[in-house]
Parts: sequence; C-alpha cells; structure tokens
Amino acid sequence: MARDDWHRRGYGGGRTGILRLVGPGCALMILALIWSGCSLTGLSAPSVPPEQRAAYDAAMGRLPADSRGAARALENFIATYPRSQLADDAAEQLSQLSLAAGRQEEGMRWLGRILSFQPDGDRAAPARLRLAQLEYAREKRSAARRLIGPLDLGRLSLTDQRAALRLRVALAQTPVERLEQLSALRAALVAEFSMRSEQRESEAGARSRLLSRLQAVDRDIDEIIDRAASAELEEMMRGLRGRPPAAGIALELSRRALDAGQLDLAADRLARTRSLMRSDTDYGQLRVLQERLARLLEIAEAEADLPPLRELVDRPRPRTDDARGTVGIVLPLTGRFSHYGEGSLRGVLLAAGLFTDDDDAAADAIRFGYPDEGTDEELGGAGRSRREIRLVVRDSEGDPTRAAEAVRELADDPDLVAVIGPIFSAESIAAAKAAEEVGVPIVTLSTREDIPVGRVQAFRTRTTPGDEVGVLVGHAFDTLEAERFAVLYPKTRYGRGMRKLYWDAVTARGGKMVAASSYDPEAVDFKTAMRNMIGYRFLTNWEKKALEERDDILRAARRLEPADALLLRDAAYDILGPELVRLPPIVDFDVLFIPDSADKIALIAPGLALHEIRDVGLLGSSDWVDVELLRVGRQHVADAVVSTPFYPESDLPFVVEFVEGYRKTFGSEPDAYSAEAFDAMNLVLVQLSAGRTNRDGVRAGLLDTRAYPGATGVLTMHPNGNARRRPFLLQISGRRFRPLD
Repeated sequence: MARDDWHRRGYGGGRTGILRLVGPGCALMILALIWSGCSLTGLSAPSVPPEQRAAYDAAMGRLPADSRGAARALENFIATYPRSQLADDAAEQLSQLSLAAGRQEEGMRWLGRILSFQPDGDRAAPARLRLAQLEYAREKRSAARRLIGPLDLGRLSLTDQRAALRLRVALAQTPVERLEQLSALRAALVAEFSMRSEQRESEAGARSRLLSRLQAVDRDIDEIIDRAASAELEEMMRGLRGRPPAAGIALELSRRALDAGQLDLAADRLARTRSLMRSDTDYGQLRVLQERLARLLEIAEAEADLPPLRELVDRPRPRTDDARGTVGIVLPLTGRFSHYGEGSLRGVLLAAGLFTDDDDAAADAIRFGYPDEGTDEELGGAGRSRREIRLVVRDSEGDPTRAAEAVRELADDPDLVAVIGPIFSAESIAAAKAAEEVGVPIVTLSTREDIPVGRVQAFRTRTTPGDEVGVLVGHAFDTLEAERFAVLYPKTRYGRGMRKLYWDAVTARGGKMVAASSYDPEAVDFKTAMRNMIGYRFLTNWEKKALEERDDILRAARRLEPADALLLRDAAYDILGPELVRLPPIVDFDVLFIPDSADKIALIAPGLALHEIRDVGLLGSSDWVDVELLRVGRQHVADAVVSTPFYPESDLPFVVEFVEGYRKTFGSEPDAYSAEAFDAMNLVLVQLSAGRTNRDGVRAGLLDTRAYPGATGVLTMHPNGNARRRPFLLQISGRRFRPLD
C-alpha cells in the first residue's frame, strides 16, 4: 500500500491525533489476539550506530517499571533518528504499549508508521499482520483483506505464519478461497510438526497442540468439501494442482457421481483420482468407491438387459429337463391366504414336471387339498417325471414364525439346495432371515424389495409395482414421445405408492410432472379431482366470471348447426382471461396415469372427455386388465396402455405352454401367483440342470441370471438378489387387450 494511502487511513504520520479509547475487556481481547499468534520482539539488523543503540536500550531499560517514561523515550528516539534501523522496533514497542493501555487507534498508527517508513524492514511483515488482525477484530473485513493479501509469509516466524494463514481463512469470501487457505495452513502445520518431531528437545506438549490444530483444520476442510457444490469442488481441484486435500475432493466428486448414477463420469473421476492418493486411508476409500462402481455397473447392465419377451422367442430355451436335486417349498397352504398358496404350489409342481398324463390321483390331491394326515408333503420320485426332482413342502400357515421354522427344518436336509417361497412380506422377511442363518438359498415370491438387501442367501422374484410403472413410463417416453406427465390417483396407500413410483420414474428419465390430483377411494364423482389437474384449482373472481361468460357461449353453441357450433366452441376456448392468460381447461400434459381398479376406471374415463381432457394418452396398472372394462369403457379407454405381470391370453410360446399345461393338469385357469411360482421354480431347475447341484452353486447361478424368459415376462437378477422384471404391455383395442411386445 502506498504511503499516501496509509496517511488517509490514519496509520502513518506523527504521534498526535484523536485517540480511540477502548474498554479494558476489548483491550485484553486485542492483546490476546495479537500475542497468541505473533511475537512482537525480534533482533534488529546489525551495524546500528552506537549512539542509536544506546538511546534505544536506555528507552527499553525503563520497562516494565516505567511504561510512560519508556514510551516518551521511544517517541524521542524516533523523532531524533527517524531513519534508524531501530525506528521500526521502537514503533512496534510503542504500538504494543498503546494497545496494552487501551489506545487502539494510537497503537495502529504506530504499526502504520512502520509500513510507511520502513516497508522493507524486518518488522514490516509482523506489523502488517497485526494491523490486519486488529482490523478484523473490529469487523473491518475489507481493510483486513487489503492488509493480509500482499503479506509475504516467508518474512514471518512459524507462529506468525500460522496466525496469518488463520486470518486468511477467516477472511475468505468463497468456499474455494477458504479451502485454498486451509490447505496452506495445513501444509504449514505439517511442516512445523515434522520439524519439532525431529528435534529431541522439542516439548511434547507443543507437538500435541500442533497435532490438535492439524486435526481441527482437517475437520474444517472436510466440512467445506462436504458442503461445496460440485462446480466449486472442480475449481478447488484446479487451484490445488495435486496438493492436499486434492485427494479428498476427488473422492467426494467420485462419490457424488456414483450417488447420481452417473457411472461413466464416476469411472473417469476414479481413474484420475488414483494419482492423487497420498495415504493408506485415501487408498482405502478409493477401493471402496471402485467396488461400489463395479456393483452399480453390474446393476446398470442388468437394467439394460430387459428386452421384450417377444425378442427372446427365437433364442434357445434354458435347459431344465435333466435337473436333479431336492427343493423345499414354504407356502401358506392353510389359513386366510391358502388360495394364493395353493395356486403358487400348483405353479411349482407344474414346473417340476411331477405329473404325467395319467397321473389323475396326484392331480386330484393337489386340486382338492392334502391328505388327512397333514399338510407337510414330499412329492417326486423316479418314474413320475423325466427329471429327478424331490420337493419337500411345508405349510407356513401365513405366519412369520412358522415360515422361519419351516426353513430351518428344511435346511437340516443336506440334499436340499434351495427353498421357494413364501409369498407375503412378513413371512418372507422371517423366512429370509432364517435362510441367512442356516445358509440355504431362498427364492421368495414377494414384492418387498428390501427382503434380499444385506442377505447373501435371499432372492426375490415377483414383479413389483415399480416394474409395472417403469415399463409404462419407458413406453410413454420411447414410443409415445411424451414429455409432460400427469397422475390421477386414489387417496389410498396403494394410490400414493403408485404416484410416487410414477413420479420418480418420470423425473429419472428427465420428464416433467405437470399435474397430480387425488380423489376419495369411495367417490363416484371425480369432477373436482379432474378440474384440479387442468387449472381450476386457483381461480380469481375475475377468472370465474370470465368462465361463466364462456359457459353461456358454449350453451348457445348447442343450438347451432354442428359445423357452426364447432367454430363457436373453438372461438370460446380461445378467449383469454382478465389478465390475458389462458383460461381452464389447461391440458398441458401428454399422458395421464390412473392406478386404480377396472370398475373405478369405468367411472373415471367418461368424465375425462366431459371435462375437456382429450388427446391425452392413458396409462394404467394391471388392475385395468378386466374384460368388463372393455365393454363399459369402450371409446373412453381406447388406445390406453397398461402393464401387467401376467397375461394368460398372450400368444408367446412361453406363456401358451404354461397356460395350456396348467389347464390340462389342474382343470382351472392360472393366475399371476401360479405363474410367478412357475417361473421361480424354473429358475432353480435351470441351475440344477447346469450342474450346480449344491447350495453355493445354485446361489451363484441365480445371481448370474440375465434376461430369463418366463410366463411372467423377462427377468434379470440384480447383484443384491432383487429381480428386475419386464412385465407385459397391453393396449386397449376395441373389445380386446392387444399385446405390444
């Protein structure tokens, strides 16, 4: 800073002027700030004339007994020898005395004099630091920044260097700048700690204090890295040029890319991160992230490997005809869930091929229940099937405790290689825990996706609502080219869950959710819910009046000839509101998802057209698959697209063979439960047929399942044991559901 600038600030010049007095408490704080980080004494340069040395020593000799006399003598020294090499030492001592007496402005002017008259002296750098600290203490951050910015740290003691760096950290204006200064402070602490560690006489307490300060700096750095935006972290990386904490920043950027599912970016960042590693801790974190990337890449590959079932028709079928082994079955065969358990068991039995054409007695036993002696059965044996499969069936009774006990009992059989079942959440979780304990693979028929998570033995194969929604949203993007999405849902647990799944799937693909509305599950009038989606929810009084006028025009149009009525209707809907904005209906979405039962859809669909919701693609869940909807809904549901885990009318050979075999064997129609169990059993049979005849082999084979074609669509197993499914897509065409894949 130029000398004139110092005079304008009031730091330079003589020793007179208005003194700003501060209270004792403030003076003590300032002195603590200065003396904690700075050493105010030092050796002056050599070759000082004897008379100057004598005058300076005489003035200093009055301390500490006569501080006032010492101050007068030091002022006289500066007046007599203004260019002396000891003048800056005298000014520094006068500053210290003034500050100790609470005369802050006077003390700062003495420090300013050093910068004005001895800018290259040995006391200039400490004086600049002390002035910056004092300005910061009285909350004049801009002045403190101007002072500390050009400070040459090399002209300071190690203690003063730390103090200067701490002040630069405190004055940093951006996270990037703050981290750069913390990095420099950390380097200084590391260097001093290393130096003291090499000195045998160095005090252990000093080293401990340095280590504590170093740990505090590391915590500050970690906090900045954690809070900074990714763009700021990239800027920090460029500024550090490989210096610590570049490794920590690179790891955090890689972690964020993994969290966001940006696997290519994560792979690139991790590759560049290796060269920055400096410690075993860094390498350990890098290995963890690399392992996570590998798992996510497997999952991404699994997600991509779900083609439509029709594309797999010409591929060779997975072999199951020479499977050999013992498989346990745990299903609710009695109690209120017995209907689902019996259907699932039939699917398992059909897959295992335990019945021949003339085996009517066995078929009757399954059709009408179990023998009187109990519900625990062993089925199978040579001569009844071309496979050598033995099934050991246990009834879970729909009870979690019983399901877990059944798994433990089955696992006692050394020949048993896997367990299939149960179906519902509570019993499936209990069974999976038991399977984990006893070390036997279990393939549950549940939709609960957390069942296999954290368990190496547990698998889950049933099609989930997320699978259904995912294929719908994918079709809307890829085929319908939709960009804007809406959902109309019942206020039920199912409705809210489907809304969330839909919303997440849309946003994950980069789509835009523009409308969401709900209705009471017992409602028969859906006017309010529909109108809320198309701009009627927040109307001003002026807009309501404009809508009434438009309604009058529309009523008048009904009395005109059709062609004229159409022109008038179009003109009426082009009328703008009082604020020159469009009036409702504002149908600004391309597709509308309604997750509800077919009977509810039959009531809702006609109302959509009534409330001007036209030219919008309708998406539905598997609950829509009901021939009654085709009869009642007619043109109101035409071209709607629905997804379903099982469609028995499909013409695909995987489905046709299952449906025909089921009808012939059991004399009834299969449902989704029997089809899901059929596919689960076949998955195990594929492993046995491939020669994986022990538990570890079956488990490894299940994990390696990719694009498996079954009666319930395509299945790929994730590394965590969760199956991802591609269910069937159907389009309503006239009086039938037409397969789209």
